[in-house]
Parts: sequence; C-alpha cells; structure tokens
Amino acid sequence: YHWDLPQALQDKGGWDNRETIEAFVAYAEVMFKHFEGKIKYWITFNEPWCVSFLSNFIGAHAPGFENLELAMNVAHHLMIADGKTVIKFRELNTTGQIGYAPNVEWNEPYSNKQEDIDACKRANAWFIEWFFQPVFKGTYPQFMVEWFEKKGARLNIQDGDMEIINQPIDFLGINYYTGSVGRFAEGEGLLDQEKVDKGYQKTDIGWNIYPEGFYNVLCYIKEQYGDVPIYITENGSCYNDEPDNGEVKDEGRLNYLKQHLISLERSMQSGVNIKGYLTWSLLDNFEWAEGY
Repeated sequence: YHWDLPQALQDKGGWDNRETIEAFVAYAEVMFKHFEGKIKYWITFNEPWCVSFLSNFIGAHAPGFENLELAMNVAHHLMIADGKTVIKFRELNTTGQIGYAPNVEWNEPYSNKQEDIDACKRANAWFIEWFFQPVFKGTYPQFMVEWFEKKGARLNIQDGDMEIINQPIDFLGINYYTGSVGRFAEGEGLLDQEKVDKGYQKTDIGWNIYPEGFYNVLCYIKEQYGDVPIYITENGSCYNDEPDNGEVKDEGRLNYLKQHLISLERSMQSGVNIKGYLTWSLLDNFEWAEGY
C-alpha cells in the first residue's frame, strides 16, 4: 500500500474508520491468491508515518488534516491492518515472505544536555518506536503515549488490538533519506524540538545529506529489535540535473550513494542483518505534496 486509498473508503472516514482495515485485508487476500507463487517478497505498507502523521497531523499529504489524535488512530489502524494481513498471509500458506517498510530518520542531540537528548529521543521514537515497538514487542512506547496525551491526544486501543499487531514478520524494509541535529525548544512543534543547521550538504529538495545517521539508525534498530533481516527499500537523493552536451554527470547523486553505501557496509560489519539494498533511482513516482 503506497497511499492510494479509494475515494469511496475515504468518504467513510478512510483509515480513521476500522472498516478500512477489513477492506484492506480483503484486498490483500485477493492479491495473495492471484499472485500465488509469483512474488517472493510482500510489503504490506510503505511508510506508515507518512500515511498517518504527515497526512493527518502535518497536513502535507492527502487527506490534509491537522489533527494529532486522528493521526495517532490512523497509525494504529494501519498497524492493525498490517497484523491482520500477516495473519491472512499465514492462513493461506502463501509462498514467499512478508514484512512492512517504515520510513526512518535519525536525530542526533545538539549537546549533552539532558533536555536535548530527551528531545531527540522523542524525535527518533516518532519515526522508529511508534511503528516498530507494536510489531516487535506488542506495546507502544509509554513515554510517547504520555507525551501525546500532554499535547491533548489519546490513543484509542481496543481489546485484542496489540495482539493482532504483534505478528512475527519475515523481514523489515527500511526507507532512509536524511537525518538532523536537534535541540530542546519549549513549545516548538509537536516534540518541543528545533533543528540546528550544522552545515551539512543538502539535496535540491533541502534535505540534509547525513550518511552517519544511516549507520546509526540501522545499528539502533538491531539493538532494539534484534537480528531481523533488513532490506533497504528506499535510499536516494533529489537533484535537478540537466543534460550537459548530452550527458548527465549526476555527481551529487553519485556522491550521496557512495557515502550511504559506505555507511551500509559499516552497519553490516557491526552485525546488522542487511539482506538487500534498493536505491531510489531512475524513475520517481507522483510527488504527492508538489501538485504533480
């Protein structure tokens, strides 16, 4: 699922409506049966953070809402749908492997002050723990639940939800593009944190080139969630390159990929169970927030 929700389901509330969970599982069952024996690797959801928080709290993607509690419950329903889909996959004895592909970033504290460390812990947990811990440990990070409650948003968990989400997966997809340095700033955004420009090079979309964060986040995932097989399902950079005498030198992208592949190799040497790497490459998809 890469965010293409049928309008008929959105008209009923979209991912805020638990009926969408059942609709997705029914859709997945059709796919499992139709493509049986032809697909080795199945991914239930691509970047659930984007489907939930970016789309329903930040409002940058459709449906464009700015409601934290709505975004939290959309995220919760996505993870229930993930768990139910994995259960259906097992029930049907579908050949192949199944996992999901969250997007992650890495936040490094600006200083050794506890308030900076805590702010970055929240920033990382918003991407990592919130979407990993329910699957791998059957719980949400309590410190984030309490933080969101302090911001006026409560998570609506029903009996049996966490057991459904807590399904063993065969692999984990990881999408990584960027990271940042942050420090505590009271009242700044959702997490009381502001970003600090440390002079990192940036892509043409304004994202920091931060290969060290790639290494750090992969090692952190291994430390927190064990020896899960990992495929890098997205990694790449955005540059407005134009042909020069019929050639595209593409030096920025080459440099980006080189640095990140070095970090990837370092993570493997540190024991991270990397099974594959897919670069965000020649063809791009619909740019959801750019009007085309």
